[in-house]
Amino acid sequence: MTDDIQLPDDMAAYGGILMDTRPWLYADAAADALRRLSLCTDNAHVEGWERPEHGYRVIGHLVTVTQRLPDLLGDVEYLIAGDDQNIETADGADAEAALTALYVEIKAAQAAAKAATAALGRVHARLGTLKESLWTTSDKGSPWFGPEEEAPSQSS
Repeated sequence: MTDDIQLPDDMAAYGGILMDTRPWLYADAAADALRRLSLCTDNAHVEGWERPEHGYRVIGHLVTVTQRLPDLLGDVEYLIAGDDQNIETADGADAEAALTALYVEIKAAQAAAKAATAALGRVHARLGTLKESLWTTSDKGSPWFGPEEEAPSQSS
């Protein structure tokens, strides 16, 4: 007889088969992934961040992320609206007015997310038109320069 493995309530194996289904853990994993992405792309000498196509791939995935935000915000609105008669405010203010203001802010956030998706889509499309120049085959091997490097001078 095998014993069942008991996992802690907050167990989340990001990307693994044992992913907890609580939504805030996914949001936490997404925030952590974006933090790590920011840290690794700050360094021009990281594997997978050497050529324009790598920027193209990253932005393409970020387009996918932002495309999902309006629906997620709609899900939050649905969650609150489904039980809004039982909602109170922490400061004792008018709950109906607070909910109305919340729904307006959700709509504004959805519009902003759609605008961000469109803007990232345009960046992605422009990145897709770039090619590496001939000088990328030099000893440096990368068109992206770190803080201690300078772009090669181009003589006419």
